[in-house]
Amino acid sequence: MNLPKKVSAFLKDSDKKVIAQNFVSLLVLQGANYILPLLILPYLVRVLGAEKFGLVMFAQSLAIFLTVFVDFGFNISGTREISLAREDKEKSGQIFLAIMVIKVVLIIIALAILFFIVSFFTRFSVDSEIYLLSFGVVIGQALFPVWFFQGIEKMKVVTFINILAKLIFTVLVFVLIKTQADYYKVPIFNSLGFIVSGCIGFVLSFKYFNFKYPTFSLIKQLFKDSSSLFVSNFATSLYTASNVFILGLFSGNIIAGVYSSIEKLILAVKNVYVPLYQALYPWVARQKDREKGEIINKIMPPVFLVSTLITLTILIFSRSILSIIYDDQLINGYANVFRILSFISVFSGLNMLYNMLYFPAIKRYKVRMNILIFGGVFNMLMNLIVVQFYGIYGIAIIVTLTELILVFIGYYYFKKLNNRFKTAI
Repeated sequence: MNLPKKVSAFLKDSDKKVIAQNFVSLLVLQGANYILPLLILPYLVRVLGAEKFGLVMFAQSLAIFLTVFVDFGFNISGTREISLAREDKEKSGQIFLAIMVIKVVLIIIALAILFFIVSFFTRFSVDSEIYLLSFGVVIGQALFPVWFFQGIEKMKVVTFINILAKLIFTVLVFVLIKTQADYYKVPIFNSLGFIVSGCIGFVLSFKYFNFKYPTFSLIKQLFKDSSSLFVSNFATSLYTASNVFILGLFSGNIIAGVYSSIEKLILAVKNVYVPLYQALYPWVARQKDREKGEIINKIMPPVFLVSTLITLTILIFSRSILSIIYDDQLINGYANVFRILSFISVFSGLNMLYNMLYFPAIKRYKVRMNILIFGGVFNMLMNLIVVQFYGIYGIAIIVTLTELILVFIGYYYFKKLNNRFKTAI
């Protein structure tokens, strides 16, 4: 997608080239993140059956919660700090090592939490090995400093390594998973792919900074600065990963598997604009606050237009899409869930424009945190109520409604802050 002409006017030729390269890299990466799984998912649904597939997806949802905990918001704050210090390799090295020290401590805490859950809760102890094997994803994600490569705007590296990880997982699944009894191999192969890519990314990052041990005060400051972002990201996971988790608890693994299958398609749609926002973020963060608002205003119309077209396509062809991708009678029977969730295409595109790009770029982390906390708590509390009466349909409605509410709140604070910057001139 080309940037609107008035947005392009803000860019120097060198900026345009870097953003374009990063956008293409992130677009390819995002495509691999969803196209390869979409090749795998129908196969896993058929081979594992709805119940075992649902179990694997349920375990992945728990791993996502732990990943958010270990990331601790550094996907945003780390990117910003590295972007501002990228010309100083010693300072970049200090920031890099400080963040990795924090992540190691958080990995240990996350593993302890997981052991506690699988040891004292019957719902998890029955299949404890699936949850423990899924923890490799948490380790791999923590090792891979995507935030660092995004900050120095070297997204080609991230793209190559992540695609490698996905290919490893894809090949292993098709070659070695043949029967329902192989279900335990899915978290093994998934974790293996993430850990391999994490190790490669971690080692390759060394060439872009100079080693310098961080001070305790720097570690403390980075931890403090990112704490509000962690709360924001955890709140976000309450209206993303928690949906499969809640369905698994109240409706069982089969319905959780059905919802997860449909949700994977919506996530692919929802993240259409993630490459654009991620590519723009380091550059937008360096602009004047007044100009940031102008950029957001120019991006909004094409985002709304493309998102609306995607929603209309799903509304019209939902059953055909599910039939082509999954060819599963049970999943096809929930085409209306797919239709309800299709509106997320419009709502999330605008929601992320404010909460993923604008607020972090102007360093209003607490505004973002408060918005996402409200959305996450609203989504989780409402889902805990409606799932008992309306099941999977209730979850779909609440998730879609949450995205819409986040758009309205995000737009309100965007206008408020942008007007403040304009009058300050």
